[in-house]
Amino acid sequence: MNLELNTSVADPQWHGLIVWYFFLGGIAAGAYVMAALADLFGDIDDRPGVRVAYYIAFPLVGVCGLLLTIDLGRPERFWHMLIQSNTGWPMFKWWSPMSVGSWGLSAFGLFSFASFAGVLAEDGWLGLKRFSPLASRLRTGLAGRLFALGGALSAFFLGSYTGVLLTAGNQPVWSNTTWIGALFLASAASTGIATMVLLDRSLKLNIKESVIEHLEQLDSWAIVLELVMLAIMAISLGHLSRSAFGTWPGLLIPAFVVPVGLIFPLLVKRWGGTRAAETASIFVLVGGFVLRSAVVGMPFPLLSLTTVGR
Repeated sequence: MNLELNTSVADPQWHGLIVWYFFLGGIAAGAYVMAALADLFGDIDDRPGVRVAYYIAFPLVGVCGLLLTIDLGRPERFWHMLIQSNTGWPMFKWWSPMSVGSWGLSAFGLFSFASFAGVLAEDGWLGLKRFSPLASRLRTGLAGRLFALGGALSAFFLGSYTGVLLTAGNQPVWSNTTWIGALFLASAASTGIATMVLLDRSLKLNIKESVIEHLEQLDSWAIVLELVMLAIMAISLGHLSRSAFGTWPGLLIPAFVVPVGLIFPLLVKRWGGTRAAETASIFVLVGGFVLRSAVVGMPFPLLSLTTVGR
């Protein structure tokens, strides 16, 4: 008697909205970290070049929350991730990646909202000009540094959490490597900085050229780090690497993300013309989105078990 049993790991159906959540959340986190680090360690000339991060982080994380809520299937029950329905008290499950992620996203949302309101007040938008002196004081000094540190940590968490969430699952590709979180964090840095450079350049803001050039250099280093993380991830997967990167959609990583989304922007920055920064930033962003789509959609190999008896 030959008995053949084929089992497969169910597809978690993390596509579409979740990919956009990973992508937009990465941009928000990466940009915010750079702005917070500039507040912590930069000088007064650096701040105008990074303020754009505070303008985009909160709207992007707001969209991320909306995408997550819709993807639940029962959007009205999203609050159950944070609050106990029977007691009304906050609920934090440290052993649950979903619970930790919900609180992490909420914490970053609070920090990014405060920063968003602060720059609106400093720049006099929405009738908030009268609060400009207060916002400027809160952004500097010890209070400002502590706030920047807290915001940077929350953004750092969000940037890596999406990758860590994947590795916490039981999918054969995701669960066989611990490097997706580091990869997504490096990608968050590259796409976040690329967005800042693109906006600083295209909006022609009154920013010193040296500050933007410094951001471009940081983006180049982030791209190199992303390439390194991809290589380490491929090595860590061992025999699964061929399946992960050799079939659709994982094939997009070696075929598109690496040459078009990472190496090409580096070359454009080095030998490009006057609009090299904008061109490179666009390709980095496209590559960042395709990377997340490919990783989330990586194949879930069929597991076969054959038993032979008489």
